[in-house]
Amino acid sequence: MKALVLIPSSEYADNVVRDVLYGCWCKGRRIGGGSVPPLNALTLATILKNDGVVVELRDAIEQRLSFEELARGIEGFDVALVLSSSMTIDEDAVAVRRLKERNPALTAIFYGSHPSFMPRQCLENPAIDIIVRMEPDLIIRDLLRALRKGDGSWKGVRGIGYREGNEIVLNEDYPFMDDMEEIPIADRTLLPPGATYFNPIVKRHPYTTSCTSRGCPGLCTFCTAPAFAGKKIRSWSVDRVIEELRYLVGLGYREVYYRDETFTFSRARVREICGRIVREGLDISWICNVRVGSADLEILRAMKEAGCHLIKVGMESGAQEVLDRSKKHIRVEQTRELFAWAHAAGLDTHAHLMFGMPGETGETLDRTIAFIKEIDPTTIDIGICSPYPGSELFRELLREHPELGDENRLSLKDLHTAGTYNEWYTSVSRAGLERYIRRAYREYYLRPGYLLRWLGRMKGPEDIARIIRGGANVIRFSLFGD
Repeated sequence: MKALVLIPSSEYADNVVRDVLYGCWCKGRRIGGGSVPPLNALTLATILKNDGVVVELRDAIEQRLSFEELARGIEGFDVALVLSSSMTIDEDAVAVRRLKERNPALTAIFYGSHPSFMPRQCLENPAIDIIVRMEPDLIIRDLLRALRKGDGSWKGVRGIGYREGNEIVLNEDYPFMDDMEEIPIADRTLLPPGATYFNPIVKRHPYTTSCTSRGCPGLCTFCTAPAFAGKKIRSWSVDRVIEELRYLVGLGYREVYYRDETFTFSRARVREICGRIVREGLDISWICNVRVGSADLEILRAMKEAGCHLIKVGMESGAQEVLDRSKKHIRVEQTRELFAWAHAAGLDTHAHLMFGMPGETGETLDRTIAFIKEIDPTTIDIGICSPYPGSELFRELLREHPELGDENRLSLKDLHTAGTYNEWYTSVSRAGLERYIRRAYREYYLRPGYLLRWLGRMKGPEDIARIIRGGANVIRFSLFGD
């Protein structure tokens, strides 16, 4: 069997991110102009390769592939595997339909957030043959094993959905993995030749992404992570984390971006990882996600000593009532404290904000903009809250507006490109939210003191290239929008 692990391109952007299994990334261009190695697609490709499947990963976004280039040799493939979100499902289905016109025998298997939470809607599209719900790694392995038999036994694989005549069949769920060691270290040699991923927050290129845990116990109403990966955090062993770092250093990688929901979920574990990195003298820098309330000055200093240079923080808002309505379960004072500790530890910080959460007003947005300037992160990015399938916010929206249809049939073509949905749970229009975002970027990034500080950070050619490339995109958006 020959499998194509496919990342289609987007007509809306040249760097739509598909690294996160449950992620629903917007169709707009990421403001900093960065791209992210597709860790989950790469992990899946590794599992299949280890299981005897001939596999190829094509990243049409990073490789800048035309359709003709993407379709090269498609006649030789048996299956196409596509990680799809609510933001990309329509485009993904079109790309696969065109590929199947070249190879009618191609079986299209979709996995990720949208197939998990909107399975019926996906299977109503004739271009999609099979969907995989929730954690896909072992399900897809078992599915391809059954498909290779050619006896129809694949229809009994747990965690999948498919069409049987005019009926849609959804099999029972596949349980979450307990033993994370079943997932191999992703084989980075399977990345497309010539792919060079760039991210402005990364100090040392080449870089890669990794993950040391799955799951999130959080209750944030806008997030799909707990529904997709479970509320119990399941982690790889410290030995496995260190083994992968040795492997990456051996391949010449200089930095790792850890994609765990909360890298610091266990302070004892963080201390052990950091101690091992220092003792073994591993020459690699890293970035990770830190939840407000999960780290203190001691832990941050240990991370800094072990090569961490930046933490990413989903602070979302500087207005306590907005955080409370979204069940973020953090306090504004805790956010202020975390950023002060990070500065004291010598760490850079990246703050993610989300405008337009339930209860948002112009006044709460004004407070958030003032607060972000007060805590002074190294960089910021801002998104607009959207009711993604799988989130509590989405379920609430359906309860209040049943005219939209059931959870399996709602059309999401305009979800992140129109203001309709936002206006049902916030008093600020979509156009107003976009104006606030541009204002926040201008007021934050175009401060004379901030710009002078960045000029002082340019220590060599790599820094200069990174800062100019990312900074130009930010300034262009701040002044002119997308």
